[in-house]
Amino acid sequence: MDSQLIQKVYSEVEGALSSIYKKRKRTLFSQKIMWVITGLYFVLMLLNMGINYFPNSENSFFTFLKQFQATPDNPYANIYPFIGLIVLLYPTTYIFAGAFQKFKIKETETISKMVKMLFPKVEFTQGAVAPTKEILKSKLFAWIKTSSPIYSYGQIRSSINGNTINIADIGVVEDNVSNKFVGTLMRIPILNMVVMLYQYVLKNIFSNKTSDNVYYTFRGMFCWSSFKKKLNGHTIILTNNQSTKLDRFSSFKFTNEHKINLEDPRFTDQFLVYSTDHVEAHYVLSTSLMERIVALKEKFNQPIFLSFQNQQMYLAVKNDNGLFSFPAGKLDSIKVIEELVNDIETGLSITMVLKLD
Repeated sequence: MDSQLIQKVYSEVEGALSSIYKKRKRTLFSQKIMWVITGLYFVLMLLNMGINYFPNSENSFFTFLKQFQATPDNPYANIYPFIGLIVLLYPTTYIFAGAFQKFKIKETETISKMVKMLFPKVEFTQGAVAPTKEILKSKLFAWIKTSSPIYSYGQIRSSINGNTINIADIGVVEDNVSNKFVGTLMRIPILNMVVMLYQYVLKNIFSNKTSDNVYYTFRGMFCWSSFKKKLNGHTIILTNNQSTKLDRFSSFKFTNEHKINLEDPRFTDQFLVYSTDHVEAHYVLSTSLMERIVALKEKFNQPIFLSFQNQQMYLAVKNDNGLFSFPAGKLDSIKVIEELVNDIETGLSITMVLKLD
């Protein structure tokens, strides 16, 4: 893209980016204060629950906590700490939600202005419904269900050389293997309090990202477009890591799939391939296409996932910040716009990059 256009867009939104950064900084500060107070309260609750293990302690602190233990004269004392937690969380959550909403509205408006200036020929919608049907059809996420909460943060549609490409910024919340393990721990008394302390308190205290109380199993770009080769089954290309292997192995949805072994070491080091047809997988994944997929991953510089089926190609690119949200940290740099341009241009040119049209 023309560097002059990028510079022009930056000059147009520079003031808004500065305002968003300040609003987000205040939101992040209030978030940390909220969770520090909540974290301390959680620790006190855990100590209160474990005080029976120190019945003979003369420590004045433990003496103070003993007044919150149930006794024949005060059988409901154990309930008081939980009531206090609710009273604590309600105003702090209200304050945080208000601050979060203010900068989020400004962010949405600024993103819309940037995309429309940078890509005037594309159709851009921020209120689009999540492409749930396409996400399920892609078979990229072994753990996803029809009822899984899927959020959409914007969608682009464009036609290039007669081929329509769709790009959505999505967030999916579902129980993959790691989340199921956490869910098991949450069923164990006392230990569930420790897990909650880590998951919802400590992670937010030390995070430099604002939390909107949604913990995504997947957040990032999701694309789909036509694929001219007619296929009877499906072929899936996934980032090669232990979590992906466990998710696919523990799923009972794709029992007709087989792990495909390929000869390109550079490709197999980075990707896992599953297919319903061994011959068809080799037909789809030619040597040249594997090289282009590796190059595509390097261009995005993020984990990518692809699937080919029913004359359709699906692509997911993991991005914890999301495509149509600003990254953490300062925004007073033209690099913010350059990264957005790179991701959208790469997504729009996916069929040409992979030479599928």
